Amino acid sequence: MNMKNIFDEIDLDKIKSLLSDLVEIPSYHEEQGVVDYLADRLGKIGVKLEFTQVATNRQNLIASIGSGKKSLILNSHTDTVPVGNNANWQKPPLKLTEEGKHLYGLGSCDAKGSLAAMIIAFETLARYSKILNGRLILQAVCCEESRGRGTLAEAMRGVKADVAIIGEPTDLIPMIGHKGGLGMEITVFGKAAHGSAPEEGLNAISKMANLIKELDKLADEIFMRRDPLFGHASLAVTQIQGGQARNVIPDICTINIDRRLLPGETLIGAVNEIKKVIDDQKSIDKSLNVSIKETIGIASCRISQEEPIVKIVKDSILQITGRNQEVAGFTACCDMWCLKEKAGIPTVILGPGKISIAHKANESIDEDSLYNAAKIYAAIALNWLS
Repeated sequence: MNMKNIFDEIDLDKIKSLLSDLVEIPSYHEEQGVVDYLADRLGKIGVKLEFTQVATNRQNLIASIGSGKKSLILNSHTDTVPVGNNANWQKPPLKLTEEGKHLYGLGSCDAKGSLAAMIIAFETLARYSKILNGRLILQAVCCEESRGRGTLAEAMRGVKADVAIIGEPTDLIPMIGHKGGLGMEITVFGKAAHGSAPEEGLNAISKMANLIKELDKLADEIFMRRDPLFGHASLAVTQIQGGQARNVIPDICTINIDRRLLPGETLIGAVNEIKKVIDDQKSIDKSLNVSIKETIGIASCRISQEEPIVKIVKDSILQITGRNQEVAGFTACCDMWCLKEKAGIPTVILGPGKISIAHKANESIDEDSLYNAAKIYAAIALNWLS
């Protein structure tokens, strides 16, 4: 069978129809509706299906075709972030709306677009599974937006494959790693007093303000750390909460920190930098009482540009688009760390859409990128499993 004939069977209208169905199924608190839909759809073409229960109404769906020693995983997630403020949406978030070449809807970019393209590629190749010299495994995973628990569950139950592709919005640029993400909750404890007698209390907000100034200085230092593929590291205070009433001296104040790590930086190193800022402030202010808690910790990771899958991906992009595409680094976090670090599977991040559009109102994806993604995924599978 000529590869071009297979690519010609990939139809943009079918991809858009599938993406429309996926967008209309809410999946920001649970993904069971998407899993049920996909199970029914893929069950009709007779592929092998498995399910991994991660939490109540939160499952992974795993489908596979082909047989042989070689193997490739296509992985993307079924969950989205919440809608947020409906007033900020100019298009209905749970309905795919077409305007020119742009398709609007919650999850269209992150990452139901990638998932739809992978499924269409998978379904197309399922009709020609006998030409595959190995197994093609589709993982539609839950809980990516909550610490990657879906893909982590697959890694912990011993998933095996030669290589993997993670579908995330990379603008079809192959990305060989991602930044790490550290979340820290810091609480300062003070002493409550009447607002008219502040000297009788310890103002937790004021003490936190001093601490934030020092954390901002650390953020400036961290920002100077750069990587040619991944950009700069970062630290930001992203949430603050404190105080009971206007006329009460606050006895507690809490902030949340978002820290993004470059490959080569460690979670423990990032935590220790924050602890040092706090310890230095304690040495200056003996009344400073602070607790810290790590709320999320995802290590950065990367693979070598010399991994065979990197060449296959680049060759497949050239084959479909005529473009010689160099690799880059994913500036956000994704499930790559689960497959690469926990399961030892060399993984490339690749998908349609731009990460700058994700997690925002009026999320959208370009239909040409979506169409090319499906053909590129099929090309990667054919080239790897040849």
